[in-house]
Amino acid sequence: MSEETVRAAPGTVSVAELEARGRKRRQREGTLVLGAQILLGLGLIASMYVLNATSGKLFMPRPDDVLAQSIKLWSDGTMLKALGESLTVLVFGFLLSAVTGSLGGAILGGFRPVSRVLDPYVNALNSTPGAAFIPLIIVWFGLYTEAKVVLVWNAAFFPILINTASGIANADRELVEMGRAFGARRTTLFWNVMLPDALPSILSGLRIGAAISTVGTVIAELTMAQSGLGGLLAQAGNRFQMDKYFAVVIVLMALGTAITAGLRFAERRIGAWRVTT
Repeated sequence: MSEETVRAAPGTVSVAELEARGRKRRQREGTLVLGAQILLGLGLIASMYVLNATSGKLFMPRPDDVLAQSIKLWSDGTMLKALGESLTVLVFGFLLSAVTGSLGGAILGGFRPVSRVLDPYVNALNSTPGAAFIPLIIVWFGLYTEAKVVLVWNAAFFPILINTASGIANADRELVEMGRAFGARRTTLFWNVMLPDALPSILSGLRIGAAISTVGTVIAELTMAQSGLGGLLAQAGNRFQMDKYFAVVIVLMALGTAITAGLRFAERRIGAWRVTT
């Protein structure tokens, strides 16, 4: 077929033109979003100056004081040491919850009888506040790294478990029935149909679990042997050093944002094969 025969008819738009328009629209949208984010950040900084001027530094520190305190904490190694301690607890706790939660969710979602038996217990434990387990964790594991890892695992385990189980249990019924019609075994359906179809739910659970792990790490460092970023928060709060306090909070915000962005990137890459309508 010659090139002339595939040209768009008069009054219609070619595929190349549609793609070009889509790229321009996404670029404009990205520019607008970035501009709005910058304006919002500048507004927050200005609000800090206003609150500091009207209510004093105990209520709200000046942004330049927070910056100076951040430089000091990073330059003398205090922030780096605290970040390393927190990352140790966070990484081990999250990895443990990711492995156990994904495996447990796969079992619950892939085997309905097991899910029916364990569902009341899962719901009961999930609805129990995590703080209720802190005294028990301290008695069993002490006050140091092991106990903190267990606390982070307990906080992030159930979101990962429930999202994984829900994603697998609610896999595309038409694909499952089609596989059964062609004589596919249960294990084949699980690995080739149910698990791939559940990937968005699994990755969403991991993203939620990672965010909860960050919160759980700080709680563990505040309630047990004080160390890491949570320990710095406690020290600054007890001494009413609000500039130091905000410097640590900014690091926690950056850490949570980086983890979430990394998991979102992994979700887009892994789920790129899915057809969207």
